[in-house]
Amino acid sequence: MKDIILKIKDNDGIEFVTEGRLYSRGSTRLIQYDETELSGMEGCTTSLTITPKRVRMKRTGHLSNDVTEMIFEKGRRMHGLYATPYGNVGMEILTNSISGLDAPSDYPGKLSIDYSISLKGLYDARKRLDIEYKGKGEPVVMGDDPEDKSDIRSMLTELTEMFSTLAASGDLGEDLLSGLENGDLFPSSGGERNVQ
Repeated sequence: MKDIILKIKDNDGIEFVTEGRLYSRGSTRLIQYDETELSGMEGCTTSLTITPKRVRMKRTGHLSNDVTEMIFEKGRRMHGLYATPYGNVGMEILTNSISGLDAPSDYPGKLSIDYSISLKGLYDARKRLDIEYKGKGEPVVMGDDPEDKSDIRSMLTELTEMFSTLAASGDLGEDLLSGLENGDLFPSSGGERNVQ
């Protein structure tokens, strides 16, 4: 068992970071984590069993007998029940694509699932779930792809320009602006900083 940090994101705009556990044996990985208030499922535990062919997601809830199980395998339809506080609802899932099944049994790892879900005609949607996991203590802020890094650079450029504008208007101390330009916001030279 290894302690990990997970970043979970879906196409509905829900994104959160949580702690979990990774177990591996051969080519099978098991990831477990506790849901939080941010996911809307506080009190539930989610288990992901990842094999070279499929992902099995099992969610157990804080209400007695709450269990939802989903199996994601490309091109396969899965029928089951989706547990809600008001009772179980019939569910059908079709996995459109899945990647990350062949990742190493250790971390870091990334899993992406694109699927269509129907809850007994009450709800129909196409969903995407992205899960990244790394060893505890390693940063899990953004993905490792170059597009994410360019977003960070763009954000830093905008912040630097904003601070430059503030400094030109006299609303920002020169020490802070100098620290920004040098990449050192907290210089160790001692003494007090005068930020206007």
